[in-house]
Amino acid sequence: MNEGLKLIALDEEQLIVLSSLTQDSIIKANEIGYDKKSKRFAILMNRFRHEEEEPSRVRSAMHFDYVSSIKTLGIDIDSNEDILVLLAVRFKTLNNPGGSIYLEFSNNKSLALTVENIEGFLTDVGKPWLIRNKPDHEKD
Repeated sequence: MNEGLKLIALDEEQLIVLSSLTQDSIIKANEIGYDKKSKRFAILMNRFRHEEEEPSRVRSAMHFDYVSSIKTLGIDIDSNEDILVLLAVRFKTLNNPGGSIYLEFSNNKSLALTVENIEGFLTDVGKPWLIRNKPDHEKD
């Protein structure tokens, strides 16, 4: 059994890797946080482990530093009822090296982080557990 992922993304190419590893993660909206003073955005998730053969999930934390603001679309961050499924993490350059990091969720929900530069981290923080089924994107 591996020790779990500990990754950093410092550019758009590395962010694409982070996005692919967090696709299909399940997140409770109230496990999303932003600390304006430290400019840190953090999110806890049950990450689907795309890198493993057997279907499994693991508790993971992802955070971004140098975040100057966040905007939400269709997400109530204070709700423990709002369950989100992460589809992708994307970057759009606005003022190089700064720009916006977009976290896109199912049901047309999203978060936009205005960042000074890309500095993202993904860390597995728990032990993995097996699940019955892999996410199926063909069901829609």
